Amino acid sequence: MMKKINLNLAAICLTVGIAIMTGCAAGNYSPISELSESKDKSKSYIVKPGDILNIQVWGEPKVSGEAVVRQDGRFSIPLVDEVQAEGRSLTEITNDLVSKLSEFIPSASVNISLNQSSAIVYYLTGTFAKPGEFRTDKQVTILQAIATGGGFAPFANKSNLVLIRKSGENEKRYRLSYEKIIEGLQPNPQLETGDILSVQ
Repeated sequence: MMKKINLNLAAICLTVGIAIMTGCAAGNYSPISELSESKDKSKSYIVKPGDILNIQVWGEPKVSGEAVVRQDGRFSIPLVDEVQAEGRSLTEITNDLVSKLSEFIPSASVNISLNQSSAIVYYLTGTFAKPGEFRTDKQVTILQAIATGGGFAPFANKSNLVLIRKSGENEKRYRLSYEKIIEGLQPNPQLETGDILSVQ
């Protein structure tokens, strides 16, 4: 009787252990819904290093002109030493610039537009036909990136795509399926600089 109880207890422990391990593994992946949310947010362009901005201050040609966002995420124009641009929308940068210029130009009318976006750098790893580093000056979705990489190599597990994306100092991982993206059951988000798309 004792042996039977021990065996049942061992079976329960094994089941619980597997459940915990499965839960931990699932916990390593972020919810795919975040990718749909980021797609909606992309309507408001977020500035990044290397972008070239066109700054127009009405009636002030000496302050107007192009500004390149440096690798530290900032740019400079006459009268204003440093303006933080990386990670902000054009509207946020405009409001900040108006505030900084108010000391010199009260009620300044400022318009900021994007002249040129810096290249998006992403990586394909694993069993793609052409894995490696890719650069593009235009927005690119997961499906477009896969096509650029020549599609999948033989025996690739298309149902096991992993998108690795930087999130501050950390990384987020999203498990996706090529077939579900094609069918519209999962999002087909635009890639961001530094994204890694992997397939086994």
